[in-house]
Amino acid sequence: MLWITGAKGLLGSSLSTKCKAALHVKTGREVDISDIGSVRSFVKKNPGITHIVNCAAFSHVDAAEQYREEAYKTNAIGPENLAHVAGEIGAKLIHISTDYVFPGNLKRPLTEQDVVEPCNYYGKTKLVGEERVLAHSGCVIRTSSIFGKAGRNFVSQLLQMLQTQKEIRLTDDQWGRYTYAPDLSEAILQMLPHTGLYQYANAGIATKYEFGLALREEAILLGFPVITEAIHPVPGATFSAPCKRPAYSAFDTAKIEPFVAIRHWKEALRDFLCAQLPVYS
Repeated sequence: MLWITGAKGLLGSSLSTKCKAALHVKTGREVDISDIGSVRSFVKKNPGITHIVNCAAFSHVDAAEQYREEAYKTNAIGPENLAHVAGEIGAKLIHISTDYVFPGNLKRPLTEQDVVEPCNYYGKTKLVGEERVLAHSGCVIRTSSIFGKAGRNFVSQLLQMLQTQKEIRLTDDQWGRYTYAPDLSEAILQMLPHTGLYQYANAGIATKYEFGLALREEAILLGFPVITEAIHPVPGATFSAPCKRPAYSAFDTAKIEPFVAIRHWKEALRDFLCAQLPVYS
């Protein structure tokens, strides 16, 4: 039996769709993962759990600077509690982490062995969560820039902007790899038997500007009501934000590639847009 924490979120809902028979729960309401007693009570009421996938996270990067206690509880204490309880019941834990554990000062694909030094508080809490899960022999999968049909994310917001704004400004000095939630969900299922640290994202390194150009082109080809006439490249400093982002956080995914298939983000982007088409037909 598979328990998915954060099952109503962007990744959790995608994973739940692929696991119709899985046991899943919305954390915070039914289970507070930062309270080990709550986690123990849940697994006691639901015997037979063999795997836990932790998709729960305090993922609002800027808000984490202000709501530090809440971010730490969810991103650091929560994963540790799940790891403890997984050990108690003999279950395997897969924990989802982030590219924001990297400082962003290296301009080459980053491996699992590269130095981690988060440049913001969100990244610091996620790094603590990683370390505590790995200390209990769990599996950590770092990912980046997740997009999909459910929930708010950069790609869904950008698609809306393309249909409501004549001009858009997007950063062209921050590089990363985008991740389609259904693709990551499939990868998670393939990684259930594994332990250790891995990184997963769709192939291809891009800035938000490059991604935006591709999204506009594909959306027009598929018949979306795009009104944007121009997308302008701008430096990240153009947009004020409470915390710093890593300038370069694109993964090297060689370690996970023997176990999962990885396609280019442009192919995944086409599937994402096709999934939205019934809304506009």
